[in-house]
This record gives sequence, structure tokens and C-alpha cells, in this order.
Amino acid sequence: MIIDSHVHIFSFPSFRDLGDRIRTMEDAIAFRTRYPELYKCNLTEPPVDNTDQLFEDMDKNGVDIAIVQARAGYVSNDMVAEAAGRRADRMVALARVGHDQQSAGYLDDPGPAREAAPEEFERCLGTLGMRGLGETFIRAFTTETHPERIAKDIAGIMRVVERHRVPIQFPTAWTQFPGALYHGDPIWVDEVAGRHPGAPIILTKMGRSITRYFDSAMVVAMRNVNVFFDVVGTNAEHLRLAVDRIGADRIMFGTDWSTVWHWLREPATLHQVRFKVLEDAGLTDAEREQILWKTAARIFKLDRLLERSGAGLVAAV
Repeated sequence: MIIDSHVHIFSFPSFRDLGDRIRTMEDAIAFRTRYPELYKCNLTEPPVDNTDQLFEDMDKNGVDIAIVQARAGYVSNDMVAEAAGRRADRMVALARVGHDQQSAGYLDDPGPAREAAPEEFERCLGTLGMRGLGETFIRAFTTETHPERIAKDIAGIMRVVERHRVPIQFPTAWTQFPGALYHGDPIWVDEVAGRHPGAPIILTKMGRSITRYFDSAMVVAMRNVNVFFDVVGTNAEHLRLAVDRIGADRIMFGTDWSTVWHWLREPATLHQVRFKVLEDAGLTDAEREQILWKTAARIFKLDRLLERSGAGLVAAV
């Protein structure tokens, strides 16, 4: 069993074939700045469902279930919920708010977006049946940089998370999107986690192999048992240290699959890169199994989905 806890769905017509532009990880990171006009299509073109492409990659790499969320741009939660609902045997949907700002630019005054977010998340978790909150870029809701002020500004969002006991993802380190790099150091999450101990918080990318960000993520996780990691972008040394310090039961597998990252093939494909980190970290069979699916199954409450799959794995979660 493999659960990919970090997948972004939907694409745009102009992104249909990026094979001549993206071969390496460096190509994907620089895509926005190398091809600015092409990249802007996510602001002008209607989103298209690319889950058939996702399933093709999942099947090639033995991935059973994908936990999906919108990519940056004008992709609505309703679109994601509908797409996941068509293949509810293999997809679980997460809600996002503020991801439009990642592409279109952050608001000078994020107050209105911040005030509207809790109601939208309530709708997503209730009416749409989503299982948590996807990557939440803090700059979409606050211009503050002091941890206590950040925690105060997003308290409304965190109360929704805590009330529903669903996870929320906060990205760490860098992104290929413009602005807000200063929130990539997750030390501020300590204040949020401490104020909302009933909220499962996932620090995605666990510092993305950059030691200063990994150290911050580790400090926060060691102080707060409600903080978890996914392995996107990390390296074997950091993963081994994290397993030894906080345990494999607080770490989950993820690829960050998207319409852009899907095209990686040198020196290996996206899934091969992510799996190699697990191989090189010297994990035991039990640790590997925990990371590949057990942690995500528990945190995202996938018992019923596993029961329907007939995998006989629920008792092991």
C-alpha cells in the first residue's frame, strides 16, 4: 500500500505538453521565470482536469491512493471535490483558500480573505466532504511576520481545523511562486501548534533539504506532538534524523505531483526521486511501511476507504 499525501490536480491547455521545457528539477523550479508568458496561462485559461495523467503515473509507480488538492491559480474547491468524487476509490480531496494569490499576486490587504476563509473551509469540510486543508500559504491571510501575530491572524482558520480534527498543511522552505519567501522558515508554526494542540499540522517538504529550514521544522515538531512531516523534497540524511527524533508515525510519503513536476525525467522521474530518498535513509521495513501509508491513513482518517478497497489493512493503522 502506498498513499501519496501531496498531490496537486488540474492543469491548463497551454501546459498540455511541457516535455521540451522541463526535464530536470532545476527546470521545474525556474519554469515561471524562464517562461513568464507561458506561465501566465494559469490566470487566463480555464482549468482542465488532468487526473487521467495522474492515474497513469500512479499505476506506473504502484501508488494506490492520492490525497489531492488544487494547484495554484483559479482552481476551485468544487472542481477538486468533483474530480475526486469520480474516483473516490483512489482519491481524497483537501480544501484550499488563497492559492489564487500564489499566481495572481498577494493582496496588499489580506483581511477580507482571512475573514472569509473559515466559512469556506467549513463548507468544504461539511458540504463537499473534504478531509482537511491543503497547503496554506500564510501570506494570503496576513502580512505579519511575528509568530504571535501570525497565530492571532489565522486563529479563525485554526479553530475550524481543531473543531473538525482534520489536518492542515503549511509549506516550508521555498516555492517557485513569487513572494512570501520569509514565511518558508516554519519557526512561526510553533506558536500556532501550541495554541491549537488538537489541530494536526503537516509541515510539507520538511525544509526541502535546506538545513536551516529543516532545523526549524525539527525544533517545532519536537516541541509539538501535533506536528507532522511529509517527505517531499527532503534528503535521506534529514529523513533518517527525523525518524530517529520524532518517529516514522509522524512522517508521511508525498510527491508534490502536479502538471509541472510531472514532467521530470532527468536523472529520474518524480516518483523515482521520492522513493530513492526512502531507500537511502536506511529505513526498517516497519518504518518504511509507516511512512508509505500508515501515517497518512491515520491522520486523514482513511479507515472506510481502506475497508472499501478490500485491502484488509484497517486494523494495522
